[in-house]
Amino acid sequence: MATTVTDSVSTAATTRPKVDYISALNAGSGLNTTQIVDTLVDAEVMPKQNKINEQVEEKNVSISSLGQIKNDFTTFDTNLAILASQSTVITASSSTAVTVTPDSTTSLAPFVHNMTVSTLAKAHTLSFPSYSTASAVFDSSGHADTLIFGVGSYSGDTFSRDTNIALQSISITSTTTIQDVASQINNLTGTGLSASVIKTGDANFSLVVKSELGASKKIHMSAQDTDNSNGLGVNNEIASVSYTTPSNSTHAAKQVVDGVDSAFTFDGISITRPTNQIADLVPGVSIELNATSSTDVEIGAAHDEAQALDILTAFVTEVNTLKTSMTNMTDMGNDGGDGGPLRGDTLIRSYINRLKSITTTPISNYKEDPIYLSNFGVMTELDGSLSIDTLKFSEYFKSNPSDFSALTQDRVTSGSALVQVTGTGSLYKTGTYDLSLTSTDNRQSFTAATLDGVAMVLENGTFKGDSANTLGINVVAASGAPDTRIFIGNSLISSLREFSKGVLTPGNAIDSKISTYNDEITGYEEELAKLETAMETTRARYVEQFAAMESAVSSFKKTGELLDNFMESWKAGLG
Repeated sequence: MATTVTDSVSTAATTRPKVDYISALNAGSGLNTTQIVDTLVDAEVMPKQNKINEQVEEKNVSISSLGQIKNDFTTFDTNLAILASQSTVITASSSTAVTVTPDSTTSLAPFVHNMTVSTLAKAHTLSFPSYSTASAVFDSSGHADTLIFGVGSYSGDTFSRDTNIALQSISITSTTTIQDVASQINNLTGTGLSASVIKTGDANFSLVVKSELGASKKIHMSAQDTDNSNGLGVNNEIASVSYTTPSNSTHAAKQVVDGVDSAFTFDGISITRPTNQIADLVPGVSIELNATSSTDVEIGAAHDEAQALDILTAFVTEVNTLKTSMTNMTDMGNDGGDGGPLRGDTLIRSYINRLKSITTTPISNYKEDPIYLSNFGVMTELDGSLSIDTLKFSEYFKSNPSDFSALTQDRVTSGSALVQVTGTGSLYKTGTYDLSLTSTDNRQSFTAATLDGVAMVLENGTFKGDSANTLGINVVAASGAPDTRIFIGNSLISSLREFSKGVLTPGNAIDSKISTYNDEITGYEEELAKLETAMETTRARYVEQFAAMESAVSSFKKTGELLDNFMESWKAGLG
């Protein structure tokens, strides 16, 4: 009797559970039918399955490699931004009395100036002295009072309040301590006032009130008797705590520091400022006054060759690192190697070519003549990498130090020292523009100007660009200024970062390629699923066939046994 066969088929050839088909099919033939079935199924299905799995693996490797290139571009862009923030111009001062700090590398240019500091700006400071403890009651008379604060300037005893700073007040009660008063003053908004309690000696504390720096930030403090008593009492004295007239010696609050502006000369010109940090004298530089000086202090900024070489070296490293990564990824393996995971990828090869094009194209719109990376000794080797001839770099930098900014910094400049030009915003376009100035007094002053043939708008001595390409361009022409050119140039780093951002923009070509590969993987997975179904069908067919064979073999054996028994019986009958 034939045995009923049930075939258990797995979903993956490599993980298929083994079934004892011999037991299921009987061992009539003596053959290992399990192995035979497995071998036949594998021979029919596995080649197709392996090929698809190889294709899936290849696509996954490509996706990973494309993701790595995106990461490389991100790192490239980040590091270029850091390099662009660095300047080859370093600042210096001949004395610690003045400190010079660059605060805007994009506008910093070499300079030399002389300064003499006669007065430092100080904050107006008042003191309420003679309290025995830091927690002493401010007004021990027990009255309810109010202190009203204003900020402004004094001319003698006449106070002129800064109307941009609102009057503010604090409340005093019988339990208000000097520390409470200090806290209330510190909580006032918009006054610039601060307060603290200072120990001046044994059992001697002072409440100190301080303003911001400058002669126009002095403290005006008036007292108001809130509870209509006999006045404001301090330390059991009926005395005014107001500070309204500096000459009044009866004030409980005493002036300990007068509020004054800083005073200094700058290239022989006398200047005052309400602060010791001067940011409006030299573009891109903050000047800090630390002490007075009896002699001139020379401050300046100059191009630094070593710093420039460091920046250039780092730049070349970044370009080479990115190019090497992409080259290795797309290597065809023509020298006997396996090649890269993106062998011959046309998209990545186009990025390599674009990188080469940007680094070899002249940088224009910086001056009349274009500037090349090769001017600074940067050479292209046989393998496409960049290297630096330091001798050539040094020679060119010494003669043309300002050209180095074409590598790192966008710049708006003019062809004449008598024409100052700045750019604000981001609407104006790179290019070289002709500036024409109109004068009625032999170029001592100018009444009109055109930039690339378009009339500029004159506002408070400044000509402003008024075309789609020049909005944000501001021009100031000194006496005797000639007609000249305005140069608006993007740096080499800016061009490379623009290229990088295009690569990294959402929906970019790399993302599209990754999406295509993911779609292909999905298709391959569908094919594998179909192969699994086909494998089950094939296995069932082979099992059925071998079951029939086993049944036939078993039948043949029984027939043989019957014949053997018949013959034995026949032989016995003959004997």
